Amino acid sequence: MGPCAARPLAPPRGARQADPGCPSSPTPEPPPLRLRAELALVAAGAGVGIAASAAAYAFTVLAHEAEAFVWHTVPGWWGAEEAPWWWVLALLAIGGAAVAAAIRLPGHGGHHPLDPLSFDIRPSALPSTLLAALATLAAGAVVGPEAPLMAIGTAIAFAVARGALEGVAPVLAMCGAAAALGVVIGNPMITAILILEGAVISARVAHRRTVVLVHLLPVLAALGAGYLIRVGVGTWTGVSSHPLELGEIAPYPTLLVRDLLPTVAVAVVTALLLTMTTRAAGQLRRRLPPRLATAGLVVGGLVVGGIALVVRAATGEPLSTVLFSGQNDLGTVLAITSAGALLLVALGKTLAYGVSLGVGFRGGAIFPAITVGVALATAAHAVMPGTSVAPLAAAGVGAAVGAVLGLPFTSALFGLLLLSPSGEAVTVAAALGAVAGVLAEAWVDDRLRVQPEDEVQAPQH
Repeated sequence: MGPCAARPLAPPRGARQADPGCPSSPTPEPPPLRLRAELALVAAGAGVGIAASAAAYAFTVLAHEAEAFVWHTVPGWWGAEEAPWWWVLALLAIGGAAVAAAIRLPGHGGHHPLDPLSFDIRPSALPSTLLAALATLAAGAVVGPEAPLMAIGTAIAFAVARGALEGVAPVLAMCGAAAALGVVIGNPMITAILILEGAVISARVAHRRTVVLVHLLPVLAALGAGYLIRVGVGTWTGVSSHPLELGEIAPYPTLLVRDLLPTVAVAVVTALLLTMTTRAAGQLRRRLPPRLATAGLVVGGLVVGGIALVVRAATGEPLSTVLFSGQNDLGTVLAITSAGALLLVALGKTLAYGVSLGVGFRGGAIFPAITVGVALATAAHAVMPGTSVAPLAAAGVGAAVGAVLGLPFTSALFGLLLLSPSGEAVTVAAALGAVAGVLAEAWVDDRLRVQPEDEVQAPQH
């Protein structure tokens, strides 16, 4: 690299700096600040955020009430304490048929959960999107609620962004999606990072692997390793430590050497399992002819229900450990003490998740993957009693989200968000898990010689 190519940072704004021996290159001036326009955009974003949050909350309440009605109230009419096997299969079959009907409406039921993050659901597509998602969630298919919530936010943004604000509709769409998604994620920072990473990568789809593997991933690994200075290793407690407690999980203020190998193992197994599952689901999606979409959803629902029934019969655990998105049952999974039962729950959840994605149930892909990561981590802790469950779970969550989304910082933040009350040391494990998840996604794609779902989008049905 010559001296001209190695020039330092650009001179201050408005300055011209001569450099003898190098051709002059004008420094681009930043656009002038338009305070009134910027304030108007901020105010519009805040308004969209409020509306999107309120609408998203209303949808989550509706979905919860519908789920409680069909799974608890109706079986109670004939005196059943839990849903019998025939009702489980009937609900999932009916739900699949309802999703297939919604896909035929304008908007086609929204985005497929295997598609990348998108911020383009307009008001005309919102009814079919919400109908498909409501049928999916109430029936108990294994997908999460985040996709319809993002759709609510973007549709509200496009409805608001008319006239003078039409030019900033994409920005407001991200504002609406973030605010609505925050209803289920809770922490505003992780939602912001998820939206920002998704937006950056979607803007450079052709170079996604380069952006993630060359730029984002090394920084994340460096941050995780550097954080050891703060949380410590073994008997050295680091420069600062603030242990907290999360429910029944013991505090974890410093990284224990005995947890390193099990943490890495949980991260790798979780990442490979979920990456293979989503890729298999993508193959099923591509091989299922459009004319068989309704039959695929109905049969897929029956398969998901059958898996849940088998796991319940084998473990005695409730159906919800396999069905639904899983975010409400993380505590139930953590409380299971049998390694065999945990492995069956993880396997059943994974299979039901893959089938739900492959046949086209509508919703999000994040929360079921997190449940699988937590189940595998808890199983590893049950097999190795000397280990700590907090770093194992943080690594499992990070690897699960990394394998599904391929967004490294978002994945690490999910692990940190769920386990941080145990102590800051889980940051290292969450970062390890995210690194494993993103690398596993790339490695499996190379071995299978397939393109990821976010680089080749299947046509919407």
